[in-house]
Amino acid sequence: MIIQNGTIEVKQKTGGGINPETGYPNKPVSTSWGNPIPCQYSANKYNNLGYVNGEHFTTAKYIVLIDEQPFATEQIRLKDLAGNIVGEFSVMQVEPLNAVCELRILI
Repeated sequence: MIIQNGTIEVKQKTGGGINPETGYPNKPVSTSWGNPIPCQYSANKYNNLGYVNGEHFTTAKYIVLIDEQPFATEQIRLKDLAGNIVGEFSVMQVEPLNAVCELRILI
């Protein structure tokens, strides 16, 4: 059981594929966001000290817990309970936690 403090949405891409002549990927025709999935997230690494070309930036990595379910995607959008977008992230690792029937997603 998770203690919900946000939701994730899976990025769904349609079209695209691999160009048979060049071997490079084609751009997806369209993208959309899936239904919200309740989650519990926490910052694994959060740093406001980034500085490039006179601009400050934040680096963030999160651990997201969701109830066990089929899950295969490359990108997700993380939102807090108020509906504010925390960010759009690439999925680095999905680890099943069999003892508690949850998935741990590193983004």
